[in-house]
Amino acid sequence: MLVNLYKSKTPVAIFSFPVLIGLLCLPILFMEDASAPTFFSWQHDLIEFIASSNVIHYSTAVLIVYLSALELNRVVNTYGFYSKNSYLPGVIYVLALMGFGQFRFSMLLIAYGLVVFGIGFIFRINRQDSALSSVFMASFFLGTSTVFEPMLFPAVVLPWVALAVFRAFNWREWVALIVGVGVPWLYHYGMYYTLTGNLEILTETFALAYGRIQISPEKISLMTFMFLMIVFSIWKFLIIQKSQLLAFKKRSRLLFHLVWLALISFILGWYFYDSMIITVIIPFSIIVSVQMLNSNKTMYSNVALTIWIGLILWNVLN
Repeated sequence: MLVNLYKSKTPVAIFSFPVLIGLLCLPILFMEDASAPTFFSWQHDLIEFIASSNVIHYSTAVLIVYLSALELNRVVNTYGFYSKNSYLPGVIYVLALMGFGQFRFSMLLIAYGLVVFGIGFIFRINRQDSALSSVFMASFFLGTSTVFEPMLFPAVVLPWVALAVFRAFNWREWVALIVGVGVPWLYHYGMYYTLTGNLEILTETFALAYGRIQISPEKISLMTFMFLMIVFSIWKFLIIQKSQLLAFKKRSRLLFHLVWLALISFILGWYFYDSMIITVIIPFSIIVSVQMLNSNKTMYSNVALTIWIGLILWNVLN
């Protein structure tokens, strides 16, 4: 079962992990192209180019998801969320993407990966060591994610929260944070102006959008199951947190701060795009995986993942 296979970082887990992602993403090869909302016209052109070939679309999506999931594994393994190295957080991340139907190539898929890398640098921040480099890199990755999806800008607040939690005030670190967020946008507009001679602000198709919410038995079943699993995992995570070290508790606080910041992005995306921006899957992937890794009843976790995959396949096939 998946929990047993990916609970530890074994050779089988390492080599089968990209294969699992490739298998889970196979529906991309058989799905009709669905236009995703974009903020800039160059993003629309890039998506059209990638989607022009199913093979390119599939390969690009699998690569982005694999690198993002691999980094999420590294974050959990490096920063003390579990006593052993595990590949389960990446598995949960991939299933969450599929559960929300966002495993195809899009600007959001790239942005999620950049947020994961940014969190890795945020978790490096501590009270003892210099945080200048970590703050800059974290804000740089988060700033770059907003270039691909501007509605993710609330996540940029997270490095400020991390400094407030871990560090005494240091003006150099705060300046590094502002510079880190600004540099990607400077490059974006600099390169765009150099190549086109224009400063594009918005894509022509950007507008308020209000579409009908499609409701079906399979979608309701999947969303209900995911909601219950998340609520249960948060409850168990809070219990686990009580017996952990202070660093674990502080990083957990950052995860929960990311949740409410992600909810702001979700609301903005729903209002402007009529689309789900689900950055919240990143902290939830960590929370769900930590709960499963610390559970004494692995069988129940395996059953939960099996049901989850079954519900995802039910949605994909319909």
